[in-house]
Formats: sequence, structure tokens, C-alpha cells
Amino acid sequence: MDALSQLFYLHGIGYEFTKYTGEQVIFSEDTRKRALQCCGVNTEDEHQIAQLNYQLDVAPWLELAPDTSLVNLTDNLFYIRIDERQRDLPVAITLPKLNVTYERANLHNLAITGDYYVHGVRYIEVAVPLGAIPVGYHQALVSVGEQSKEIQLWATPEKVFQVDDTKRTGLSLQLYTVKNKAGLGVGDFNDLLELCDLCAQQHMDYILLNPLHLLFAQQSERASPYSPNSRALLNPLYICVELSADAKNNPQLDALLHSDEVKALFNSNEQFINYEKVSAVKYTLFKALFSHFEAHASASRRDEFAQFCKQNAQTLTTLNSANPTFDYYLQWQAKLQLSHCQQHCLNKGMAIGLINDLAVGCAGDGVEYQSQQSLFSDNANVGAPPDPWAQAGQNWGLPALNPQQLKNDHFAFYRSLISANMQGVGGLRIDHVMALRRLWWCFENNHTQDGCYVYYPFEHLLAILKIESHLNQCIVIGEDLGIVPPEVKHALAVSGIYSNSLFYFEKQHDGEFLPLQELPKHCLIMIANHDVPPFCGWWQTDDLDIKRKYQLIDDQQYQQQLHERQQEKQRLLRFIQLHSAEQLSETSDAMCVYGELAKALAHSETRLFALQLDDLDKQTYPVNIPGTNTEYPNWRRVLTHSSNAIFKNNASTLAAVNSIRKGYE
Repeated sequence: MDALSQLFYLHGIGYEFTKYTGEQVIFSEDTRKRALQCCGVNTEDEHQIAQLNYQLDVAPWLELAPDTSLVNLTDNLFYIRIDERQRDLPVAITLPKLNVTYERANLHNLAITGDYYVHGVRYIEVAVPLGAIPVGYHQALVSVGEQSKEIQLWATPEKVFQVDDTKRTGLSLQLYTVKNKAGLGVGDFNDLLELCDLCAQQHMDYILLNPLHLLFAQQSERASPYSPNSRALLNPLYICVELSADAKNNPQLDALLHSDEVKALFNSNEQFINYEKVSAVKYTLFKALFSHFEAHASASRRDEFAQFCKQNAQTLTTLNSANPTFDYYLQWQAKLQLSHCQQHCLNKGMAIGLINDLAVGCAGDGVEYQSQQSLFSDNANVGAPPDPWAQAGQNWGLPALNPQQLKNDHFAFYRSLISANMQGVGGLRIDHVMALRRLWWCFENNHTQDGCYVYYPFEHLLAILKIESHLNQCIVIGEDLGIVPPEVKHALAVSGIYSNSLFYFEKQHDGEFLPLQELPKHCLIMIANHDVPPFCGWWQTDDLDIKRKYQLIDDQQYQQQLHERQQEKQRLLRFIQLHSAEQLSETSDAMCVYGELAKALAHSETRLFALQLDDLDKQTYPVNIPGTNTEYPNWRRVLTHSSNAIFKNNASTLAAVNSIRKGYE
């Protein structure tokens, strides 16, 4: 293997992949060089290449243990690397905060799990058994004879946090689309509280939310929750003004709530959110809350806020705000209200409660990127390779993390990110979970789109999920739609991470929908999500009409897709007829078909089944059309009815699904 090829491998630059057609695609050397160059490597500098190869391949064998060492709590083995001539030396592994030291007189009679020759000297990796260690990150001192090294030891459970293995039903929704009871134009945490009550009444166990990440207050029309300003901070627009303690006895706020500007928003019944108006009004109200806090807050509340700022200082300071105390206050209020909603779910008997959603990346001009710029590659974005839905591939415009830099400071960035998104919820869905293992990097090459897969430190990122899920008592769902390497599917399954399926895509080789008994068990299954049309729109082919209206497809494509949809509807009817006595046809009412489909899927052994609020509200407009940006008003469409009305209108379907899932039928 030549030096450059070795560096490609050690740096995680992919060599080939299997296309959706089954074709093996080998990346060109120029493409792979471009990926390295985006990581700051001069691919023409032989000295730098040799140096990096040494650092990544040889140097680790000359250290007693990696800076970040994993200990699997199923076998409690710690791996030490030594010159084989050192096996006679005494060994000590000390965990100071646990006041524990594991000692051995020598390293004989232990399993050798690997070896490497450096200048004719054989270095070996030896598995050293340890005692029981609590789940978490522990500072450790490793000593062999006179040689010692300080490391971080990660005590990693076999699986992520688990709930009882039983069938559960939940609701999925985009919170901003919910009809706002306060009339301020965007769904908030008080609306979420109402949904908690409604779901609990239907014996549902969870609510799956869209990403609640911080967006861009000064550019309010940048509405995509999947291209956020920061994934570790919350979007203040979800704060319910009335829920804040600073709304009480607040004359300034009361006057604003009765102003013409707020009344105009209150009386608005627009189909799409006008974020500029909504943001202007809500931030005016937020300032009234903050002014009241500054003037009238009790000493205990001031202490509580100070503690919040201290505990979250690392994340809060990334805001780089002109008015930091105000922005920190909003983060505090958002965190309090989110946690309140989660506790309310648990108090109402929901087994899981809220499930947060983590976007795969952040915007290239946001505070997350700016504060962690050294961790990112240069001029590489993440996306997806060509597939049946995007023949040219996709560039999501999100900067790509450099897999080598991600290891800095014991993966502090990723640990902090996962921890922040597991706080105040009972579950975390990870969008595009393949990113734990590999990401498709996109870059311009001679004015054409070029790309390849780049691999990430999978074991360590997976270990973080396992550890944080236990520390936060949080289940994990990995969105694994699309092309997923077999090793990722296997690792997620044995780690107890739920997969995520869309019924639309669960097909046999002949195109028919999978029989119920073949649907995955440890999985979250949904009929639809934010990236596909809501069911009524799909059944009535409104989504195709919308695409033609917005000139996303031409007349010929429209007719072709219309024909394909008719075939899909026939397949769906055949699937339903296996599980329903109802006589349905292509002319049947969409909600009748939806109800029968929901009841059929309720019979599956799939552990998590989510009904989408959009579907229950008979929505025809999609909340997002993948591959569009300004062509269609993505992330803005609101629901037509109140949450209470939606549940009332679907009472019989919800009761039937609950009865089936709970085994009462």
C-alpha cells in the first residue's frame, strides 16, 4: 500500500460504496484527495503524509492506552499496549474519583488481542480484567512499571437505556404547526402540554417532536429545524409567554397582549406561518418578561437562573450575543418549559414522554459552527449519494465534521451535543443515524458536484449514545432510512437502538408492502413523516398537484407519477384487505382508508407505532418537500384544527388503535 492510500484508509476516506441499483462505485483518487484536502492535508506533500500516517498508525502502539479508552461493561476488559518484553512489569489502573485501583503483578496469562511491529520490536495489546465500574466517563491513570499515562476511561453498557419490551403507541408532530391557543401564530410548550393530556387520555406513551434547535432570530424566515443555528440550544419561539413566572402581575406584558399588533396576529388564520411577524411579536413579549424578571425576581429565582448559566456556560457562551443575559434568560425559560412538559407526561402515566429529534448537522454560518470551527472540514458539506428520489444526489449545505478533529478533548463536542439533546426528554431520535459511521461529503469539483463517503469513529460515538442514554434515562431511535451499511444496522440492533421505518417504504422485492409479521420489531414505524406527503394528500394525489403547481415537475412527469401512485394505492388496498373486513376502493374517503391502515399496523409486533398529527388533521399540503428551498414554503404550514378538535374527530380510530396495541381486542 502506498503512503497516500494508507492515509486515505487511516483518515476514513472511503474507497467504494454500493449504489441503490446494486452497482459498486469506486471513488476516483482525485475525489478522495479532495476529501483529504478539505481536512487540511496537502496531498502533494510526501513529508506531511508520512507524518500523519505515523501519528494515526504507529504512534498509538507506543502509548499504554488511547487517550479515550472504552471498557465494555459486559466483560469489563481494559486494553493495554506494551512492548512484549514488558509483560513482567507490575500494572496499575487507578480511577481517583472512584477511589479504586486495579493492580496486577504482571501481564502474563492474559489474552493478547492484537500486535504490531515497530522497528523490529513487537508491541502487543493485552486484555486486562477490571472489576465493576459505574456507567460514565472516568479519569484514569494507567501505569506499567515506570511508564504511566493519564487517560479517560469510558465505562460503556452493552445497550442504550431500555423501557419495558411491550407495544407502545405515540404521536408524531412538528410543534410549530400546532394551532396555538394563545393566538401568537406558532405552536408552543403550552400547546405541547395540552397534547400531553390528550395523548395520556388515549393511553399513548410518547410524543415525537421535530428538532427544537435554535434557529436565526435575526433571519426569522430561515425556518428549517434541520439546518439550525445551534443544535445544543433551544428555539425561544416555543416559549409560552403565559407559562412564564414573569407573566404574572406584569402590566407591560398585559398592555402588549392587548396591542393592535398582537391582536392582528391573534386574528390571523393563515395557512403558512409568517415568521417575520411571529418573531417580532414574540420577542417584544419576551423583552417584557425579561424586564419584569430583572425588576421583580425573587432571590431564589435569581439564584436558579445563575445556576443555570453556570451549568450551561460552555453552550451559552457560543451565542456570542450582544445582550447575553437576555438570550441566556430565554434559554432558561425554554429549558424549564420543556422539562415541565416531560414531567407532565410522566405524571400522566406516559412511559416515555417526549422524544427529541437531533438534526444531522448545523448551518455553516451559525453559532455552533463558528464556536467549533476547528472541528469542521473546509469546503465540504454533507448530503446523500444518488438514490431513486434524487438521481443527482443531495447536498444539504451543512458543513462536515472532520473525523480526526472530532476526537479532540475526549470527544467533548459530541458528548455535550448528545447530553444537551437528552435533557428534559425521555427519548432521542437521531436524524440520519448513519452519520455515526459514515457521511456523504459533497464538494464542488470543476463546477460539478462531486462526493464520497467519509468514515467516523463509530465505536466512540456509539459509546457516547449508550452512556448518555443511561445518564439521562433516555431511549434512542436511529433514523436509518436509505442506504445503511450492514455493520451499522447490526450495531444499532445489538445496542438496543430502535430503527425507524416509514410504511410507504416497507416493500418486498415485487413492490408489494411487507406483511405485518415481517415488519421489524425493535423499531419506530410511522405511516408518514415530515419528508413525505401527509396521508390524505398522498391518497388524493394532492402532493403531485402541488409539485406541478410549484413547477417542481412538468406535465409528463406528473402523468407518470400519477400512474405510479395508482399502482401504489392498489398495493395499499391489497395490504389493508389482509387485515380488514371493510370494502375499500380507490374512490374511498382518505380518512376511512387511513383508519383501516392504522388499525392494521397496530396489530404488528413493532414496538413503537406513531400516528402523525398532520394525518389526523387531514392535511393535504406537505410540511416539507425534500430538494426544495425557496421554491415551496417548507416548515411553515400550520394545522387546520385545534389539538382538541383533532383528537375528538379521530376518537374512534384512536380508541381502536389503543385497544389493539394494548391487547384488549
